[in-house]
Amino acid sequence: MKITVIGAGNVGSSVAYALILREIANEIVLVDINEDLLYAKELELTQSIAALNLNIDLLCTKDYTHTKNSDIVLFSAGFARKDGQSREELLQLNTSIMLDCAKKIKDFTEDPLFIILTNPVDFLLNTLYESGIFSSKKIIAMAGVLDNARFKYELAKKLNVKMSSVDTRLIGFHNDDMVLVKSYASVKNKNISEFLNEEEFDDLENEVKTGGAKVIKHLKTSAYLAPASACIRMIESIRSGEFLPMSVILHGEFGVQNKALGVMARLGLEGVIEIMKMDLSSQEKDKLEKSLIKYQYKGE
Repeated sequence: MKITVIGAGNVGSSVAYALILREIANEIVLVDINEDLLYAKELELTQSIAALNLNIDLLCTKDYTHTKNSDIVLFSAGFARKDGQSREELLQLNTSIMLDCAKKIKDFTEDPLFIILTNPVDFLLNTLYESGIFSSKKIIAMAGVLDNARFKYELAKKLNVKMSSVDTRLIGFHNDDMVLVKSYASVKNKNISEFLNEEEFDDLENEVKTGGAKVIKHLKTSAYLAPASACIRMIESIRSGEFLPMSVILHGEFGVQNKALGVMARLGLEGVIEIMKMDLSSQEKDKLEKSLIKYQYKGE
């Protein structure tokens, strides 16, 4: 499998490193405009391959010709979110960068599986869909796996249980309007309503929604290890066939037409294979409906 990573910053290089550790791809291309950064990352990553005695071809380059015939393209370039900055404020900054990179990829790979990691993921995915550069089922965005990991982490911490005993799901946007699907969340096969009252769940929900902001506050930059791990989980799901939360272009599901929204879906190299139908509670439906109206996905 050949995987191209666009953007050699914290997220992109962490993804490339994780791809090596998990031995997912036999060819990795890391693209960036910063030659010094590329030189340093190529040394680090190729020496990691040597240390692990692996047979993986890796190239760090500015030249998009080397991305030819990529199976998967991971877009992690652009500006990172700063403390106090909303994901929506990033949209204008990162849109032109993404579209320029996508067009360059298109010159050498007709229709790869294109995964957006750069924020604001849902709205960048809308922009990419509207551009018509790639087919709608082949473009997706990573955020749901990350948010769901934060949901699982916070719930396990609150109940003092192993994370492996926790099962969580969420849908919606990668922002404060995400919907934690309480009706599908369980601990040791028991619904979390048996462990948490409404107030406790609200506190938990707030901790999940501020997960990224907490990292920014203390690290002074956006999270990158957990996002990279979430991206790897998505790629590995191509083989496992599991449903994972991810932002995809919907064509009528959940009442959304030709817009990006986080849902539970199955992924293949050919793109989105299946979207899970979910029996949401009335409260969950209401939260989702309000967010769809807020972002003009639906009329009031």
